[in-house]
Amino acid sequence: MTRRSASALPRALWLCLISVFAALPVLWMVPTSLQPMEELLGTSASLIPGSASLDAYREVVSRFPFWQWFLNSTVVALAVVAGNLVFDTLAAYGLSRIRFRGRQAVLTLILATLMIPTQVILVPLYLVMRDLGWINTYWALTIPFLASPTGIFLLRQHFITLPAQLDEAAAIDGAGRLRTLVSVLLPSSWAALGTVAVLKFMWTWGEFAWPSLVTNDELLRTLPVGLARFQNQFAPRWDLLMAGSVMAAIPVVLCFVLLQRFFVRGLTGGAVKE
Repeated sequence: MTRRSASALPRALWLCLISVFAALPVLWMVPTSLQPMEELLGTSASLIPGSASLDAYREVVSRFPFWQWFLNSTVVALAVVAGNLVFDTLAAYGLSRIRFRGRQAVLTLILATLMIPTQVILVPLYLVMRDLGWINTYWALTIPFLASPTGIFLLRQHFITLPAQLDEAAAIDGAGRLRTLVSVLLPSSWAALGTVAVLKFMWTWGEFAWPSLVTNDELLRTLPVGLARFQNQFAPRWDLLMAGSVMAAIPVVLCFVLLQRFFVRGLTGGAVKE
C-alpha cells in the first residue's frame, strides 16, 4: 500500500460509515414492508424477514387510492419543477446580466426570504388561496411554489460565471435578450438547471404541511398526506406505511440517480466570487 493510499484510507472508511448510517432507514424500511403485521408487533421483526410477502403492497394499492395520490404528486411536482425552471431562469438572467437601478436591493430581498421559515407564511398563504377560491384544487398546490429564491440564487451564480462576450456576440448577430438566453446561455447551463430540477422535485414530492392544509378531498391528496392515513393514534399500520413509503421513494431515487452528475456540477459550478 502506497503512502497516498494509506492517507486516503481513513477518509474512505469515514465516508462508508456515513453512507451506511444514511442508508440504514431505507434498509430497515424495505424488509419491514415485507413482514406481516403480526410479525412486526411481535419480537421477531428484523432486517431479514422470516416470512416475506407482498400482501402489504397489494393492500395499499387495492384498498386505498394510492395511484391517484401518486398521480397527484407527479402532476404537482412536475408543474412546480417546470415553473421554477422558467421563472427562476428569467429572474436569474435579469439579476445577473441586466444592469438596472436597485438590482442589488432586489437580490437582497430575494435572499432575505430564505431566512423566513415556511411555517410562518402558511396561514397568510392559506387565506390568499381561500379568497381566490383555490382551496382543494391543483392551483393551491402548485401556484405558490412556481418560483423559489433558492433556484434564482443558484442560477444567478451560474450565469455570472459565463463570459459576457457570449452576450456581446449574440447582440452583434442581432439576437435579443430572450434569444440570447435561450440559444446561447441555456445550452451551457444544463448542470445548474438539473440541480434546480432535482432540488425542487425532491422538496415538492416530500412536502406534507401545505398539501395537508389546502386539500380536503381524499382523491386530491398527495402521497405524503395519503400515507399519513396509515398512522393513527390507536392502530398504526406499519406494514402499509412502509410499503407505501417504498413505492413513494422510487421516483425520488430515480430522479437523483439520473441527474446526479448535473446535481453535483450545479452545486459546485456557481461557487465564484462576483
